Amino acid sequence: MGNTGYMRKQNGQREPGGNSPAREPLIRLTGISKGFEYNSSPIQILSDASLSINQGESISVVGESGLGKSTLLHILGTLDKPDSGRFFFRGKDVFEMDKKQLADFRNTTIGFVFQFHYLLAEFTALENVMMPGMIAGMAKKSIRPLAEAILVRVGLKDRLSHRVNDLSGGEQQRVALARALVMNPPLLLADEPTGNLDIRNSIQVHDFLMQLNREMQMTMVVVTHNMKLARCMQRCMTIRDGKLVDVEQDSE
Repeated sequence: MGNTGYMRKQNGQREPGGNSPAREPLIRLTGISKGFEYNSSPIQILSDASLSINQGESISVVGESGLGKSTLLHILGTLDKPDSGRFFFRGKDVFEMDKKQLADFRNTTIGFVFQFHYLLAEFTALENVMMPGMIAGMAKKSIRPLAEAILVRVGLKDRLSHRVNDLSGGEQQRVALARALVMNPPLLLADEPTGNLDIRNSIQVHDFLMQLNREMQMTMVVVTHNMKLARCMQRCMTIRDGKLVDVEQDSE
């Protein structure tokens, strides 16, 4: 799965303690606001929301539909821009990047897992997982062994050459997870990753996400209605009045 040491220690920073300097959060959102128009009426989704996420931290975002959970995830994934506010990744203002820089950042830094896998049906599992590397300009001989290794890791050793339509729903979601991880991203964003899976496959995905966080210190933000998965994350948050709050601090 690539150089896991890259995710365990960033930029030579020392661990907190003693006289070591405090580390910059991996992610810092400040004053994020986002609204939409529905039937000619404005709807405010996020309002002056702020959030800091440290390297290796796992966060679940829970709550009813329509609160803005997916909107938040899309902003973190640079798939959407806020109306106002700033998004810093390792101290750099992400939305000051130009389109090419932003596309490169998205492809190499962020892994996405969605409820609907969005795999390319005409390609095999292996070809789908190789795709991020191909987009990044990697040679097939370089990305192929990484794709094979991560597919084996998610339990699909015997499905490498199967086309998407020949895979079960649970297998397709694991291919999507492997595709999100093949570039060894420091940040994984997941939107209802177990939403369309049966109990057995949900448990497999859940356990694998927790293993990644433990072994590789992979930073995760997971939007979920699966409270078992949510409670396993280090922080559980929701959105209240357009702002992010810890569930433990939520009075209701």
